[in-house]
Amino acid sequence: MLLHYIIWDIDPVLLRLGSFGVRWYGLLFALGFLLGRQLWYYFMKEEGKPIGDLEALTLHIVLGTILGARLGHVLFYDFSYFAQRPLEVLLPFSFTPTFKFTGYSGLASHGAAIGILTAMYAYSNYAITTRLIPPRLTIKKRLRVGQGYLWVADRMIIVVALAGCLIRIGNFMNSEIWGQPTNNQHGVLFAREVMHRLQSVSSAIDKVEVTKRNTTRPNDGNYQPIDLAISFKYGGSEEAAIRRFLEQNVKYFLAEDSYIARHIHEPRETPLQYSLSKNKRGRPLAHITTLGIPRHPAQLYEAGSCFVLFLLLICRWLIKKHRLRPGAILGWFLVIVFGFRIIYEFFKESEVALETVLGPLRVPQALSIPLVVAGIILLRYSVYGKKHKRQRSTRL
Repeated sequence: MLLHYIIWDIDPVLLRLGSFGVRWYGLLFALGFLLGRQLWYYFMKEEGKPIGDLEALTLHIVLGTILGARLGHVLFYDFSYFAQRPLEVLLPFSFTPTFKFTGYSGLASHGAAIGILTAMYAYSNYAITTRLIPPRLTIKKRLRVGQGYLWVADRMIIVVALAGCLIRIGNFMNSEIWGQPTNNQHGVLFAREVMHRLQSVSSAIDKVEVTKRNTTRPNDGNYQPIDLAISFKYGGSEEAAIRRFLEQNVKYFLAEDSYIARHIHEPRETPLQYSLSKNKRGRPLAHITTLGIPRHPAQLYEAGSCFVLFLLLICRWLIKKHRLRPGAILGWFLVIVFGFRIIYEFFKESEVALETVLGPLRVPQALSIPLVVAGIILLRYSVYGKKHKRQRSTRL
């Protein structure tokens, strides 16, 4: 738990190249695949499996992860939107109202889980070959010797735990999937989108910054005092005009905008508290005293639990790699990850209307339950299945 709340306003774009940008999320997503490939190389080398199969396995998992995560988001969370824009399901572009590169902004972890499980089955049981000229896709039934479904799944899930940690850190860098208000002084104030929305109020605004503030203004409940510094582009503006703009436009925006109200608490009935000064360039600078709403960093909760789980599973493999019971690691992963997912959802803020239509459970919680049950069944099979087999063979 954080010692005290922090203000998080990191730009999700690490590097800009014209109209395109390298985002933290995409970089961490790709890093998960690269590290996973290296881990798989180590698994195959240590257990005497054909290294040449690594390329086929990588292709299956990359396609299964991306397609599953994307289709999961479309089907589980935003079907009505994509039903009207089918081209945006698989293409990283928005076509309305204008053509724009968006990347894959909607990916669902439950869809990724289903996609990976399907991809592993295809890898273990089928040989898929492609040819560009002439275009051809060939699928033949072929079992990979010594790489049955559960053998692959038990090792793949170690990689998935590490990738899950990196992806949730990417969500944190994007300031998305944030949690509910913390109701105490510990948490994160996600300020980036607040800054962008305030800057869009007027073309005269040059820059908006959010900082902590030691102020005599009393805390309202569990909100924390912050300072909104608004710099203006023009130095010749009349002070009276700036005050009217702050007291009317900015005040209205802070109190009425539905998104800002999730991160800033500005009571409608009280006048805006602010002071005016000049910045280093001699242009007007407004300091607004208001209250921030720290939230649970739910992304970091999940990232931390995934990393701990990765360490536990890789240690288990190192100790028992030649004596692993098929399905044991996969079973523990499903029970722990999706069991925690059910708990973590109580800390998350619901951003999709569909998530609230299943009574007391949200969609991610409802989707997690069958995966937890599947994990319990796998654990029972891995522990008792072989034991019963040995007992039957002894009696014979």
